[in-house]
Amino acid sequence: MQPQVSSAAHGGCGPAWESLIRDAERMTTISPGELLPIFQGMMREGCRLCPREQTRICQFEEKPFNVVAHEVVRPLFGMPWEFKAEDLVAGGASDGTVPVEALAAVIREVEAVARENGHEAVTLLDYSVAMGRLARAAGYVPPGEVDPRFAGLTAGIEERRLELIAAGKKDSQARAAAFRANAAAAARNAETIRAALPYEAPVHDLLAGRPLHWCSHLPHLFSRMMLRLGYTDEDLLPMVEAAEAVARERNHPGVTPRDAETALARAAAAALAVQGGIEHD
Repeated sequence: MQPQVSSAAHGGCGPAWESLIRDAERMTTISPGELLPIFQGMMREGCRLCPREQTRICQFEEKPFNVVAHEVVRPLFGMPWEFKAEDLVAGGASDGTVPVEALAAVIREVEAVARENGHEAVTLLDYSVAMGRLARAAGYVPPGEVDPRFAGLTAGIEERRLELIAAGKKDSQARAAAFRANAAAAARNAETIRAALPYEAPVHDLLAGRPLHWCSHLPHLFSRMMLRLGYTDEDLLPMVEAAEAVARERNHPGVTPRDAETALARAAAAALAVQGGIEHD
């Protein structure tokens, strides 16, 4: 059963996208050629819609840690990961509070979902489903000790900040171009965006009512959980609250993608630890 589309306004996603996700009839008839420019425009506008300090934290303070975290997760991959899915799992690894063995277990779970879905590479949908299943009941997990291996990678990061940001941008552009060049992957992504449209407004409305400002790039993560797992606001709430707790832990004025990704990674790792799914050296 699809959710009812609310008429409530949410000012954090751009007017074209906001109009689309409130128009039930148009959501069923829009073509990929019409949809993708609206979606891409919303993604480009997202950072301009956040408060300035939140954007500064996300794009300047946090970015170097995200870049370094790709070096942590890539050796753990057992199959290709599409560029946005890789960004999300790297964000979850970017403060070193999830040990490498636990990250490896989380990655195995996500890859298992991808294989169940018949995907040759891990998609954002696969990541969302796996993390939704694992993190739903765990709630906020406080930070433990930073993994020494991660601490070694981030040594002297302040002096390398601009260099890392530039390198990360170049790497991201290359991965995005490779994704766009894969016609099957691009078509699958467009279909998932369209299928998740009815769930975008409910997620936006849930986040709009929260005490902290949420980055407008984050609702898509939760709308895919609603799409494939049948989750309601009540199911999403523990994950939303956990992300806000990480933001407060870091003294952030709002929830950045890295806050949410860290919260999900910690919660997923905690769930797997309870299940005995983490292999230690």
